[in-house]
Amino acid sequence: MRINIVQRFFQHNKYGNIFISHLRKGAPCTTARYSTSGKENKRYNVGILGAGRIASSVHIKNILRNRKLVVKWIVDDSKDALANVQDEHLIFDVPFHPSKEVDNLLEDKSLDAVFVFTPTSTHADYICRSLNKGKNVLTEKPTGSTYDEIKLCYETAEKNNKILITGFQRRFDPLFQDIYAATRNGGIGDIQMIKLTNRDSPKPAYEFLLNTDSEGCNIVSDLAVHDIDMMVWMTNGELPESVYTIGHIHDPKLKSARQPDTAVVTLKFKNGIMCTIDLSRDAVYGYDIRLELFGSGGMASGESPRRSTSVTDAAHGALLRQLHHSFPQRFEGAFESLLTHFVDCMDGKTKPLITKEECLLVANISEKAVQSFVEGRAVNF
Repeated sequence: MRINIVQRFFQHNKYGNIFISHLRKGAPCTTARYSTSGKENKRYNVGILGAGRIASSVHIKNILRNRKLVVKWIVDDSKDALANVQDEHLIFDVPFHPSKEVDNLLEDKSLDAVFVFTPTSTHADYICRSLNKGKNVLTEKPTGSTYDEIKLCYETAEKNNKILITGFQRRFDPLFQDIYAATRNGGIGDIQMIKLTNRDSPKPAYEFLLNTDSEGCNIVSDLAVHDIDMMVWMTNGELPESVYTIGHIHDPKLKSARQPDTAVVTLKFKNGIMCTIDLSRDAVYGYDIRLELFGSGGMASGESPRRSTSVTDAAHGALLRQLHHSFPQRFEGAFESLLTHFVDCMDGKTKPLITKEECLLVANISEKAVQSFVEGRAVNF
């Protein structure tokens, strides 16, 4: 029992990985002593593809904290990225590998799952290679660069009878779950209008923004996909009738890339629902994510939560805390719940909340929205 108490104590401690590693060696029978039969008590061996800034600060942190997961290796070609991961999480017992060794690593039959946190252009390849080797996969959004790539990924998962989950973490956020529940219990009647706001903070690095496809519309394909997923989820997978996208470049440094830093996407559905998504790459006041659903029987909405709920009232007015700095802080709990959901799916407790059909619909809408911007006209489905 002592070992179990100590394990729990260090579970959320930044030094926990080292302490627990030693504890396991000293108490090899602990798991068997307190376990019962069934998949829910199984620990899963996992590999991680990608160790960039977001992967390290969000995903790898959560994976290391999850007591159901054992990290066997981490792959990244950047020595700096791997060094940062090692220093940030104090992991000295996990081997690091370059991408050229991925095929050999996937041959490990004891490996249960792979996490894909690499650049979008590599997602489909890594996902399919992992699935074909019998590994379950959780990937950062989007599943692939195109509709066809995403379709191939899910078909490969079906062929191999493996789990594939795309990381649309907003579905696991309590605020959005409450709004979704309101659409399902009839609390707001028939949906008539959806308004989504997605204003990023801080502005992404120019290196990223200037290297995007100048023939596309990155603010839609990269940023708005989360809002499109919310729209798909709230409408129960309804196919829009048309989409129209407009945008503007306010930052002179982005003009050479021909990438708008603000945009508005407007969608119309055959059943009368109208949806607007307003987007910005740079909200100087903090990470601003909002959703409003207006229906025949009422309205459900969610404002951007602040760093705390404290309010100071005085004769001269009121003082509120700032919004969260960025998405790792705003969706910290949602990312953890997404990972727990993936583990629950492997345990057989539930089925993936994010489905193949929904991901394909998100991809279809996203591609049509980009087409609308490029061609300067409304595009029908």
